Amino acid sequence: MILLTMLFTFFKIGLFSFGGGYAILAMIRQEVVIHHAWITESEFVQVVAISQMTPGPIAINAATFIGYQKAGVLGSLICTFGVILPSLIIMLIITMSYLKLKKLPWFQQIFKRLRLLSVGLIAAALIMIMGNAVQDWYSVAIFAVCFAATWRYKLNPFTMLILAAVFGMVFGSV
Repeated sequence: MILLTMLFTFFKIGLFSFGGGYAILAMIRQEVVIHHAWITESEFVQVVAISQMTPGPIAINAATFIGYQKAGVLGSLICTFGVILPSLIIMLIITMSYLKLKKLPWFQQIFKRLRLLSVGLIAAALIMIMGNAVQDWYSVAIFAVCFAATWRYKLNPFTMLILAAVFGMVFGSV
């Protein structure tokens, strides 16, 4: 029964989330941490971190990790399938509709509104995760330096991740 609940939960997450992986994180947290209590808040933050570092879409990675933690390999397959199935169905419908309706003004307005919704969902995910991610001022300083260096000098994010890890291990206990 848990596998069916997981499939339905991640199908619902995939169905009602717009805007990509970071926008989905707010809904995943609501369902798996608060509603079902499948993982704790700190485990969720760890899942997000691992999902960001793992190749592939963050939402699919998160669904896979959460499914694995709760029900092993079968759970990871069920959660992953559940989160991508709505997108597959919706994209087939949208593609067929788009080809027929792409020149109509009201149809173009729908896509403009969805962009605004995406920004709001991403902001909600950032606010929820930021409270648990900030451990001390040293962490904030590393984040700020990495952000500024990546933004200003267009440094590779992977390089910044490695450097932040090294600085955290060497100077983190200071």
